[in-house]
Amino acid sequence: MVREWKLAEPPKEEYIKELSKQPKVPQLITQLLAQRGVKTLSEARNYFRPTLEKLHDPFLMKDMDVAVARLTLAIEKGERILFFGDYDADGTTAVALYMHFFRSVYANVDYYIPDKYAEGYGVSERGVEYAYTTNCQLIVSLDCGITSFESIDAAQHRNIDFIVCDHHQVGEKLPNALAVLNPQREDCNYPFKGLSGCGVGFKFLQGFCQKHGIDPTPLWHHLDLVALGTACDVVPMVDENRVLCHQGVEYLKKTKKAGLLALFSTLKLNQKEITLNDLAFSLGPIINAAGRVAHAQYSASILSTDDPKEAKELALELNRLNGLRKSYDRQNTEEAIVLGEQEKDQPILVLYKEDWHKGVLGIVASKCVEHFGKPTICLTHSRGEITGSVRSTDNFNIHEILTACDDLLIKFGGHTSAAGLSLKEENLSAFKERVLANVNKKMNGKDFVSYRNIDLKVELNNLNISVATILGQMKPFGHENEIPVFLCENVKVSDVPRVLKDKHLKFKVVQEEGDQALNVIAFNQVDDLEIITTSTFDMLFKLEINEYRGSKTLQLNCIEIKKSKS
Repeated sequence: MVREWKLAEPPKEEYIKELSKQPKVPQLITQLLAQRGVKTLSEARNYFRPTLEKLHDPFLMKDMDVAVARLTLAIEKGERILFFGDYDADGTTAVALYMHFFRSVYANVDYYIPDKYAEGYGVSERGVEYAYTTNCQLIVSLDCGITSFESIDAAQHRNIDFIVCDHHQVGEKLPNALAVLNPQREDCNYPFKGLSGCGVGFKFLQGFCQKHGIDPTPLWHHLDLVALGTACDVVPMVDENRVLCHQGVEYLKKTKKAGLLALFSTLKLNQKEITLNDLAFSLGPIINAAGRVAHAQYSASILSTDDPKEAKELALELNRLNGLRKSYDRQNTEEAIVLGEQEKDQPILVLYKEDWHKGVLGIVASKCVEHFGKPTICLTHSRGEITGSVRSTDNFNIHEILTACDDLLIKFGGHTSAAGLSLKEENLSAFKERVLANVNKKMNGKDFVSYRNIDLKVELNNLNISVATILGQMKPFGHENEIPVFLCENVKVSDVPRVLKDKHLKFKVVQEEGDQALNVIAFNQVDDLEIITTSTFDMLFKLEINEYRGSKTLQLNCIEIKKSKS
């Protein structure tokens, strides 16, 4: 794999000129905004103020009117409603959102989370059977359902209506549901396609409130769950997702939900200082752990409960399961890398071991992509089938490759860069051959390229606390609205670098003699010590404010170093 630094295309001059009309805004900031599609001062104000007024009309989504009408009818007739959620953080937060919302609206509801191992991905026939035996007349799927054709047909045959709330890619046909809420539909004109599954579910509830003139304020209080589900899924942090996450984090800081408070305590997170990173990298893994190694019912229960005692017990159990998940993750990754070394000349890695733990294969595949720099499919044997997870590299659509193997698969679903699948054991060899052939054809001998994306090339003397402060106001960051990465060329150290814990570097840099030296921290880059002490170098970094004992200083968080060409 080729690893390259990729500097973003310069923004249009007319955008910069327009944004520069705002006085006292550094040019560096106007350049960043223009690069991220901000063209006018009005759009800039919206970007920095992601308020609830910026949410789109839910009835712009295809089938929203049908879905709201059917939900209304169910409530008027006193029907029992089942919320069927996926087993990951996106799905379980969506279920919890619905359970909390309906406590004050309508009591005759229930939820169902499938067993990842016994039932697999999507709406299961066992779940439909549960709905039937508990006398449910309506099922609302959350973060799944778009490819669950047979199970949804089975529900229809039992006179159970179905509403799908999903965000995964849509195939050539839709399931036979009464309403399919999915902004990815080709016939859906909803202005934002990047909602999470929990986000689509939220829009359904927003539409319900809007239709009936219900004060949405109680719904806003559940944005803590929407932010959590969104942060834990691979969705773009732009448009509505910025609004939902920005507002949701503020509600998290004052939430009284017993389950979230118990998780904060177990993870030793300061509630008043919670960040989006905490959701993605602390809360997300512990919530997902249940579905990976046991049953996601634990996660749905803790997110839904109002009982502090139950929440505390569930938090301890989730923490135990997360430890178990880490153990499986470590062992299976080591074995996958050994297998990958044997096939590293192939354009894509299709790795199979019958005793791998199904629940961590997505993590294992991601680590193989990072290690080998090519798409990876990790498979194992589970309940008479081959099942597994797929992760891809930059700009390579793995969903297209799986679609071309549709006839060999029992089912599959996901995004362009991540997916899950299952197939019959006898089809494994044919599947591997076709995948290799299709990827070979698509790549045509070219190497996969991993890009280190760079926002702007800057001069050190243009960086200061004020710029860093404004950058902090560009949060929430995430996919498609990443933390800005800067390039500075021909820099040199101005002091003797310090080595911290035998692996980190701390030093000061200047570009020109007489410039004010800036602090740099370079984590896990001790191998670059010789480069920075023997030559000028180019450096990629993120701009930070380091606060210590009440004093704030500018700090460059170094990402990567290369010896300067000149």
